[in-house]
Amino acid sequence: MASITKNRYLVYVHGISQHQHGYSNSWWQALQPYIRKVFEDGNLGDTRREVLWSDLVNASTAVDMVDTTQKEQLKREILAILEDRQRQEIAAKTGGGRQVSLAMQTRVIEPSAILGIDDFLIYMLSSEMRQQIINRFTDTVKPLLGSNNQIDIISHSWGTVVAYEGLRGLEAEQSLQGQVSNFFTVGSALSIGPVRASLRPQNQDGRRPSMVNKWINLDAQGDLVGGMLGDMFEITQENLGLQPTGCLLEWFGYRLSCAHGSYFVKENTTVNRDIFAHCILE
Repeated sequence: MASITKNRYLVYVHGISQHQHGYSNSWWQALQPYIRKVFEDGNLGDTRREVLWSDLVNASTAVDMVDTTQKEQLKREILAILEDRQRQEIAAKTGGGRQVSLAMQTRVIEPSAILGIDDFLIYMLSSEMRQQIINRFTDTVKPLLGSNNQIDIISHSWGTVVAYEGLRGLEAEQSLQGQVSNFFTVGSALSIGPVRASLRPQNQDGRRPSMVNKWINLDAQGDLVGGMLGDMFEITQENLGLQPTGCLLEWFGYRLSCAHGSYFVKENTTVNRDIFAHCILE
């Protein structure tokens, strides 16, 4: 465990699909020009930390931890919601009517493997796997909060679910004096009904974790995984309909796979300068 000698830390929490140590390097490079020396040099393992958990659900043994019938049913429910969101977005771009049918024939939701649905279903359906993944988050965040630090958390995609449940689980730790200055949920799967319904019962009230000062939710146009949280969760600020920097606007809209990763490209100053850095510097 790296030493804790500062008082402000940045923690990244990745989404699904395979991630390696150092995945946050490019994310940090997009943010760093705008935040002065808040995190000093932002060196990984020092004032910048990563939660790495994708190896758990990608392990060959993980698939045996859940019931196949349950898994397929939940997968169908989630894909149906994403497809409906896609229909609504295409209708808004094309004016509706036959254009929607034509667009849906040529542009279907990307395979669920790309979206990471299959892997994350293991988190949703296996309490044992859920706890193992949350432990990865807790092992990173708890020591920082226990040393009375301020931390900022940037979580993405399905990782927003891990971060939310991890923070709610830490509320019972009376010895933790630190604060989460900003909890960013980016392209958050918490916006999906069946995902919310699969949260631990005590977390389904949507309350902001008690150690979190501000909860900021972001979603880009074309990112069907993310969406509005403010109607179901105690959000401080929402930034919806963001421009997916670096993505081609096609006649039916933006591709999900591009929009979902657009927040962390260096050219996306709206997210990195105007939202992330602005909130961190406040």
